Amino acid sequence: MSFLNKNYTKEALTLALPVMLTQVGQVSVNLFDNIIVGKLLGADALASVSLGNAVFFSMFVLALGFSFAIPPLVSEAHSQNDHKTINSVFSHGFVINMSVGVILMLLLFLGLPLLYHSGQPMKIVPDTVDFLWIMAISIIPFMAFQTLREVSEGLSYTIGVTKATIIANVINIVLNYVFIKGLWIFPEMGVKGSALASLIARIFMVIFLYFVLIKEPKTRLYIKEFSLKIKVFSKSMFEKMVRLGFPTALQMFFEVTAFAGAAFICGLISAHDIASHQIALSMASFTFNLCIGFSVASTVMIGRKLGEQNFVELRKIGINNLKIAFLFMCLCGIIFILGRKILPTFFTKPEEVEVIMLASKLMIIAALFQLSDGIQVTALGMLRGLQDVKIPSIITFIAYWLITIPLGYFLCVTMKMGAFGMWIALGLGLTISAFMLVKRFLDMSARRIKADKL
Repeated sequence: MSFLNKNYTKEALTLALPVMLTQVGQVSVNLFDNIIVGKLLGADALASVSLGNAVFFSMFVLALGFSFAIPPLVSEAHSQNDHKTINSVFSHGFVINMSVGVILMLLLFLGLPLLYHSGQPMKIVPDTVDFLWIMAISIIPFMAFQTLREVSEGLSYTIGVTKATIIANVINIVLNYVFIKGLWIFPEMGVKGSALASLIARIFMVIFLYFVLIKEPKTRLYIKEFSLKIKVFSKSMFEKMVRLGFPTALQMFFEVTAFAGAAFICGLISAHDIASHQIALSMASFTFNLCIGFSVASTVMIGRKLGEQNFVELRKIGINNLKIAFLFMCLCGIIFILGRKILPTFFTKPEEVEVIMLASKLMIIAALFQLSDGIQVTALGMLRGLQDVKIPSIITFIAYWLITIPLGYFLCVTMKMGAFGMWIALGLGLTISAFMLVKRFLDMSARRIKADKL
């Protein structure tokens, strides 16, 4: 018997690869921001962007989590040819996503003055505040894009999103360099230029994707029938989507704030520790976002089998996708170990020897927890396909807030291990999360199979 099921693997890769390309595009925006900022402006500017991204993504993932309620509902309705429900999910999802986006943008604006009292190195805080002002605004176009994306992926059409993201990423890279350095007619903007490039790229993404989807046969119907008239909305659908979206938002919030908290904790040591943390995190985020392709594929594939009430196949798909994620992250971990002394040099100036040396050590830990990271994000996608979100949110709370953050502070600050100690805690939290989430899926699928036989 082969390690992987050929049919399931082919379907998973067909769904996952375009999503992986999309994620490469999205995470590359942040990755190239860090590379360009570090190379052009130095370690202090990189630390400012790191701190800004830590704050931004802590809030941003809440909005993102709500949007993840869309694919399992669309996928289930699509398997039953229920076009009315798909239209309803689209309209309700758009209103929820945009409302959450506006609220979080305002909260970011209101919270910016608190950075001056956060205990971070004062030389990096002003740039961080300037960076966040612009990034906060970018939540709005991105949530419009995210709504279109999730509906499209729920319908198993992923290539349009990939095109939009890749082109937007190219725009972002070019504008990053232009705005930071002040080329042509533009003044030199420094860190603010990096944020402005991201904002413009995100506005482009939503406009481009809209025109792609309105031309695609699989999605054209839903784009044309999209409506925000009062009569299309119902309290029950809002409640259903919030019940799915809010726990998912919490799952993502707990994980991302663990990494954001790590940046703050590293900042209690030095700006160099933040910069080294950001370099290792940029690389780990890159591979993690690739693995999100398997998570999305799992949500869609399992959502279909849930609609068909075929729980035996549902369980087999989940186990097979976990194996794919495991193999993929093994490869990523090997690359991290082999390239640990070279990869950090892409992010900062050659003379920043202390930052490069510390980042190379963090890459070893990042390589080891790649396996847990890939497994836990795939398991979360599988559970989302089962529309099981409450218990996973509790699991992530325990793993990241009750274990990772306190242990990270103890190792980093109390034991004076710096960023290295923080990353040991991050790896442990991811491993605990992966184990508990996989067990949850196996238990739930086994119960569904047993109940179906009665």
